[in-house]
This record gives sequence, C-alpha cells and structure tokens, in this order.
Amino acid sequence: KEQGNKKLFISILLLVASLYTYHAARLIVPILILSIFLINKNEVTKNFKRFLPAILLGAILLLPLAWDMAKPTGLSRATGVGLFADSGPYWRINEQRGEHRDLDGPLAVLLHNKPVNYSLAFLQNYTEHFWGEFLFLSGDDIQRNKVPEMGQLYLVELIFLIVGFIAIIRNFSREWLFILLWLLIAPIAASLTFQSPHALRSHNIVFPLVIISSFGLLQSIRWLQTLPRFKVLGKGVILVLILFYLWDFTRYLHQYYVHMAKAYDYSSQYGVKELAQYIKENYDQYPKFIITTQYDQPYILMLFYLKYSPREFQSSHSLTSRDQYGFSTVSEFGKFVFQSVSPLDQVKGQYPGALIVGSDGEVPEGSNVVKRVYFPSGRIVFEAVKN
Repeated sequence: KEQGNKKLFISILLLVASLYTYHAARLIVPILILSIFLINKNEVTKNFKRFLPAILLGAILLLPLAWDMAKPTGLSRATGVGLFADSGPYWRINEQRGEHRDLDGPLAVLLHNKPVNYSLAFLQNYTEHFWGEFLFLSGDDIQRNKVPEMGQLYLVELIFLIVGFIAIIRNFSREWLFILLWLLIAPIAASLTFQSPHALRSHNIVFPLVIISSFGLLQSIRWLQTLPRFKVLGKGVILVLILFYLWDFTRYLHQYYVHMAKAYDYSSQYGVKELAQYIKENYDQYPKFIITTQYDQPYILMLFYLKYSPREFQSSHSLTSRDQYGFSTVSEFGKFVFQSVSPLDQVKGQYPGALIVGSDGEVPEGSNVVKRVYFPSGRIVFEAVKN
C-alpha cells in the first residue's frame, strides 16, 4: 500500500508538471485524468481517502497556473490560433447560402451556419491526424515541425499498428480501453486550431501509437515463434524486419542531418547566429541596428546569441500592435529595431549611421554591403548595409 501511494503521488506530480509544459497539455491532460477516474471509478470510490491527499497536492501545485490562466493574457494564445480565428468557415456560410434561391430560408439557415461549418472544420482537422499521409509520408505542413520526405512514424510501423489493433480487439481489457481513449483524445487540442494536422500540438499521440505498435511487434514475434519452421523462416522474417527498421532509422538521420537544413533553411532560421556574431564584434561602431522581420521574429534569437541582459531588455523593449490573430511581437529594444527594410532608401533616411540588415530581396544591387550571411543551401539570408 505504501509503494502504491508513492506511485500515485509521483503520477500526480508528473501530470501536474505536464500542464506547465505546453498549451495543448492543459486541455488533454484533464480529459485523460477524467478518463482514468471513470474507467476505475469503483476503485476510486472505495479508496477515495487514499486518493484525496494526492488530489489536494495536485490542486495546490496548479494554483499558479490557474492564476495565470485567469488573466486576460492566459488564453491569448488559444484565441490567436483557435479554430474561430479562421474566418474561412464563416465566409463559406455566405457562399453556401448564396447558392439557395432564398438566402434566409429555413433550409439554408438550418444547413449552413456557424455551428455546422465550424464543427465540420473541427472534424476534418481531427481526422487528418490519423491520415496515412500525415503519419507515414509527409508529416506536418509546417516545415519547422517536420523532416523532409518523412512522416511522424516509420513506414514499417504501419504493419505493427495494424497487427496491434487486431491483437487488442482479440485480447481486449480495461487497460487497453484507456490506451484507445488516449489515442482518440490526443488530437483534440490540435484540432481546435486552424493549423492542422499539427505535429507539435498533437505530440502526446506518440504514446498510444508507440504502445500499440510495440504490442503489434511483440505479437508478430510470438506468432512467428509458433511456426513449425521458425528456426529458418521465422528468424529470416525477424531479420528482414530489423533491416527495415535500420533502413527507416538511417534514412531519418540522413534526411535530418543532411537535407533538412538545406530544404527548410528558411524555417530553420539559419544565419542569425552568424549575424549576431558580426554585430557583437562591431557593436560600438553603430548607433542602431535595423534588422528585417522577413524571417519570423529574429529578436529572440538576437537576445540569445548576444546574451543580452534580461533586466535591460525588460526595461527597454517595445511591442508592436496586435495583429488579426491577437499576436504582437517585439519591435525594438536597446539599439535594435525590427521592421521591414524595404524600401531601403526610406529606412536609410530614417536611421542615419545605422547598420541595416535585410534579406536578399530587400537590398538593391549597388548597396554598401559590408557583410553577407548565407543559408546552408548557398542562398543569401542576410545582407548588412552600412548607412
């Protein structure tokens, strides 16, 4: 009983810790906890006093997070990337009703409205996380969340997932019920956003998929061992499977280390480290550094590579106004300004004496370029112009 209590408290601590890791966990983990209690409701009811201290500990540890979530900024990320931030399903309503003779007729209103269209969008997002193309072939559409020409799982695992599901159906138990529920719950958070399928927000789907795939592999080996000619045929099949796994693993490492930086150089934000080193070496020569926002939000990488003082940053930075999704970013801090540098002549007039850093397309030929930074593919990522 004492050992069981320790495991219970450790489980509670791990679950609470996961809520502090990423936004998606704050939706998924409570649903998983509720599923565990529902599946084991008889044991929980009989031993409620044993569970109570762990529940109270978890509630206390969650107070800082609850306080943060209660603030207006607590849900800013969810509202910014949420499904309702996408106006596509809403405008689709007008298009669909426009195809009816009576735009405001009962049938048009009943079939084409926000609950229907956004529910369909959610269902499409949800099912896409189980599509073979996402899982085994191409992965996430967002380049920084994927490896070129690879899915989220090895292709060979498709076999063992099928075998695993068949074996689970034949040997179904309450323990498997939780794993299957976990599999179904995992993509919910990612499906409630307009970016889908999303590898990062549905990351917890890895756990049930790996468990089911491993069970399928184990059942396959057990089945091979029952063959009359296992010594020859079975061992040969196992050797082939090992080779397939090695091939998939080797190909993944090759795509990751050789091709990813060149195929997805933009999303990898290469070049900022080299630019930061150049700025560090010439920091006292310029009153201002104007850096392009062509590549997402370079300010945070500048802070990191320059080891900029957090105290100075917090006292000197400015934010942009919120965009249509509710996001803002850092527009300047200290000697740094982050903005578009096109047209270059206009920026030159605004910041005399500054070092202006633009992308290849923002800096015209003939400019006074003092430093070029290149992507691994050989393309120019930054051109620094002395004004």
